[in-house]
Amino acid sequence: MNSVLGIILLVLGCVAVLALITVWLCKHTAKKVLHPVSKRKPIDVWPDQFGLPYENVTFKSQDQVQLKGWFITAPEFSNKTIILMHGWGMNRADILKNTYFLRELGFNLFYFDFRALGESGGKTSSIGYLELKDITAAINFLKDTRPQFCEKIGLYGLSMGGMVAICEAAHNPDIACVVAEASYYSFRRVVSRWAWVHRRVPYFPIMPMVLHYIRKQLGINPERYSPKYNIPKISPRPVFLIHGRYDNLVPAAQAKLLYKCAGEPKEIWLVPGAKHNKCAEVGGFEYKQRLAEFYKKYL
Repeated sequence: MNSVLGIILLVLGCVAVLALITVWLCKHTAKKVLHPVSKRKPIDVWPDQFGLPYENVTFKSQDQVQLKGWFITAPEFSNKTIILMHGWGMNRADILKNTYFLRELGFNLFYFDFRALGESGGKTSSIGYLELKDITAAINFLKDTRPQFCEKIGLYGLSMGGMVAICEAAHNPDIACVVAEASYYSFRRVVSRWAWVHRRVPYFPIMPMVLHYIRKQLGINPERYSPKYNIPKISPRPVFLIHGRYDNLVPAAQAKLLYKCAGEPKEIWLVPGAKHNKCAEVGGFEYKQRLAEFYKKYL
């Protein structure tokens, strides 16, 4: 009898330890997603390295997070501005080298760092929800300080930036057109995929708990802000989806789902051989040509 009781207590003890480890793992994973301290990289590329005249700008979001960026004017006066947004774990320098050519086409360019990344303030990155406050602040800053340059506004977003571009355009009629590259389909899917690819964290039973802690820390359910719910609202304004056919973090099937949800006019380009955030590198001249044609046609 004592031996049986001992075995039961041992099993219960093991279960309790396993439960504690699971809870710790869930909280740790949620923290890694929302507080990417190790992902904050210094700015290592500047516009003047490409011969671009630029202005350093600083502005604040509605919740008082200080954001930093660059404003680059077109060679000749233009009332058209493209706001360009980087992905999670990146900064504005990471997208500058592949997009600054748009200036020569007659567009002003506005780059800024999302909160908790690059040179901007803040410690929490939400992979989209809080970053919507940042793009709203960026647009308000342009309208308040440079209204003559932004009578027409287009958006470009990479990865997390693509999600922000889609959601902002869905609710802001002032946005004329959107390019979303490597954007995810749903928050739940992208966080689960990231946890598996980078941490080998299985979906069950871990990820439902991780998502619970993320919702608890943010005070909202970020899944409701997923692009799948917002991209239909952009029409009749055009959207262009670019995605790597071999994206390892956000499978190309998600881009196809987003394209299916979007209204007309819409375009999609699945870049052969490209992985996550590598469309510009792999696409080369065709990448620049397609971006140029889209913005010249719709902005």
